[in-house]
Amino acid sequence: MSGVNWKSVFCLPSDALAGERRIPKVVMVRQASLTKTEQKVLDKVAAIRHFATVQKSTTRILPTVDAERDIQSIVFLVCEMAGSSAYAEVAGLIHKCFPNPTVLLLEGEGEVCVSVSITRKSLAERGAVVVDEVQASGAFEFDGSLVESFLASLAFDGLPQSDLFAYVGALAWNVRVFRAAESLGFYPQCNEADRNLLESLLTNWDELEKQASELRKRWRNPGLSLNESAGLRIELKRCEKELAQVGSEIREICYE
Repeated sequence: MSGVNWKSVFCLPSDALAGERRIPKVVMVRQASLTKTEQKVLDKVAAIRHFATVQKSTTRILPTVDAERDIQSIVFLVCEMAGSSAYAEVAGLIHKCFPNPTVLLLEGEGEVCVSVSITRKSLAERGAVVVDEVQASGAFEFDGSLVESFLASLAFDGLPQSDLFAYVGALAWNVRVFRAAESLGFYPQCNEADRNLLESLLTNWDELEKQASELRKRWRNPGLSLNESAGLRIELKRCEKELAQVGSEIREICYE
C-alpha cells in the first residue's frame, strides 16, 4: 500500500484520532442495507479503518444545525484497495453509507485518492440525510510541488473552524482546487473576493476538460471516415482553444 502518514498530513488534535480501528465490511453491509451489486463494489476494498472523528468533543469545532444541514461530526476513513483503481466507484458507495460527511483516504499501489463528501437534510424524506456534494482528487503519487501544496492545504490549523460545515467545506474546496491544478499545471490560489469567480471558472474548466477528453477518444477511432475525422479535429481544436482561454482567466485572478 501507499504507506502514507496521514497523521502528519491532517495534523488533527490527538483526541480526534481513532487509532485506525478496523471496520468490518459485514457491519457496513448490514447497517447500510447494501444490495448484492453494491456488495460487489465493496469487494474492491481490502480493509476499511476508522482514522479520526472531527466533532465538538474532539476538536472544539461546533456542529452545524440549521434548516438545511445537521452535521454533528465528520468521519475520516482509510480505505485499503484490493488491487483495484476504481476509486470513484468505491468512494461513491462508502460516502452513501454514512449519515455524516466523510473524508475517505483511499490507498492503492503506490498512489492514493482523497474523497470528501458533504451531507444535507433530505427534501423528500423527513429525518433523512443525503450526500449533497462529493469532491475527489483522483489518483496521485506523493511527489511534486503540486502535491506538496495540496497536502499542506489539508492541515487542521490552516482550515476554518467556526463550525463543522465550514471545516469540511474547506477540505472539499481544497480537493477540488488540487484536481484542477494537475491539469492546469499550477496551483490556483486566489483572494477571498475572487473565490466565486474562481469556482465558476473551475466548473467551466472541468466541463471543457471532459469534452476534450471525449473528443480525443472519438477522434482516435480508426473506423472514422475522413470527413468525420476532420469534423472531430475542428471540434477538438475549438475546445482546446476555449480551455486555453479559461486557463488564462484562472491564472489572471490567482497568485503563486
